[in-house]
Amino acid sequence: MVRQKPKGNGNYYYQFVVDNKRYCGVCKGCTTKRAAEKYEREIRAIIQKASAQKTVRALIENFRDELTGGTKIKLTEAFELSLQKPRKRIPNEKSLLRKRDAFKDFVEFMQAIYPEVEDLASVQPRHAEAYIARVRTSGRFNPVITYVRGGQTLTRPSNTSISNKTINDIQTICQEVFDLLARDAGIFDNPFNMKKLEKDATEREAFSEQEICLIRDNLDSFTRPLFTLAMMTALREGDICTLKWENIDFQEMVIRKKMNKTRHIVEIPIANDLCSYLRSLQEGNNSEYVLPVHAKMYLENPSGVSYRVKNFLERIGIQTTRKPEGRSRAISVKDLHSCRHTFCYYAGIRGIPLAVVQSIVGHMSPEMTKHYSAHATLEEKRKNIGLMSDFMEGSAMLSATDPERAELHRLADTLPLEQIKKLLIMLHAG
Repeated sequence: MVRQKPKGNGNYYYQFVVDNKRYCGVCKGCTTKRAAEKYEREIRAIIQKASAQKTVRALIENFRDELTGGTKIKLTEAFELSLQKPRKRIPNEKSLLRKRDAFKDFVEFMQAIYPEVEDLASVQPRHAEAYIARVRTSGRFNPVITYVRGGQTLTRPSNTSISNKTINDIQTICQEVFDLLARDAGIFDNPFNMKKLEKDATEREAFSEQEICLIRDNLDSFTRPLFTLAMMTALREGDICTLKWENIDFQEMVIRKKMNKTRHIVEIPIANDLCSYLRSLQEGNNSEYVLPVHAKMYLENPSGVSYRVKNFLERIGIQTTRKPEGRSRAISVKDLHSCRHTFCYYAGIRGIPLAVVQSIVGHMSPEMTKHYSAHATLEEKRKNIGLMSDFMEGSAMLSATDPERAELHRLADTLPLEQIKKLLIMLHAG
C-alpha cells in the first residue's frame, strides 16, 4: 500500500507484510503515486527473495550485486586493488614483487584451467584447493619466477618441488588478497582458508661446540665482524650489515634496532667485550654504518654477503646445505642465521629465561624454541655454562691483532691436561 501523509512533506510511503513481518518506509525519489507503487513493488520483490534464503551464505551469494553495488572485481586487477587497502605493514620492493608474482601465478592457473571464472567473487574453495594441490605436487603453475637481486628485476625457472614454507607463503599471499577485498567483492568465505602444510623437518641448525671453535679460529677480516655481532646479539644478517652508529647507545650500553624483517624494535644489551670491539670498529670509521663495506655489499647485492659466508664455512669444513628427501634442490641448514639458533640454544643451556631471549632476538620460530629448550637440563647447564663466555670474552673473534692470545687458546685446546696443570702451577707461583 502506498500513501501520502495529509500534512506531510510530500513524500510517498510504502507499507506491506511479508511472512508476518511488517515493512514500511519512504519511497525515495518518488514524486507521483505511480512511481511510488513501482518502488514498493521492487522493494517487496527483494524482501520476498531475501526471506526465501535458508542460509547466510545463500543470502550473500544471491545478493552479491546489492552488497557490492554491482561492481565485480576482476582477477587480473585484484592484486593491484588490494595494495590500496590498509594493512599492518607496507611490503618493501622485494616482498611486493614476490607477492605480485605469486598471485599472478594463481591468476594464470585460473585462466588456463577455469577460464569461465573471471572475477574474485566467483572463485570457489574447489578452485583454490585445485591450485594449492597443483603447487604442492608440481610446483608453481608458471615455469618462470620473477625476483629482485642487486636492485635488478630478474627471472629464473621455477622448481617442480618446493618447500612446505614456500607453498604456505603462496597460499598466504592469495589468502591475503581475498581478505583485503572481501567486503568490496561480497565474499563470505575466503576460498584459501584451508589447512597449511607443516614446516619442513629440515631447518637451519645451531652450530656445535666444535664448529664454534672452527669458526672462531679461522675468522678473517670480512667474517669476523659478522660472526661476532651475530653470536653476541642474535641479529640477522641484514640487520648486522645495515646496523648504524645511531642504533648503538654507548651510554646505556644497548643496541636499539628496528628489524628489517619484522619491523619490530629490539633492545639488545651490549656486553663489555662487545663494547670494546664496537669501539675498535669506530676508530677511523666516518660512515653512518658500523660495517660500511658489508653495508655497501648488502644494499647492492644481499646474496653477495651470504655467498661469502657460505664459502667461508665450507672452506673450514662445515657443511652448509642438505638435500631433503623428495626435494630437487638442497636447502641451507647452516649459515650466519644459524647464529640466532645457536644463541637461543646456549641461552637455554645457561638458564636464561625464555622471555628474556625472545626480547633480544625479537622473534623465535618453533625451531629456535626447540633449540632453546633442547638439553636445557641442570647437568647440561653445569657442563656447558662456560662455553659461550669462552667463545665471546677475550677470544680470537674479538681481536684481529692478538696472536699471543690466539696461541694460548690453541694450546689450551690441544695440550694434555697434565701439562696445563703444570702451566697453571707455574703461573700461580710467578
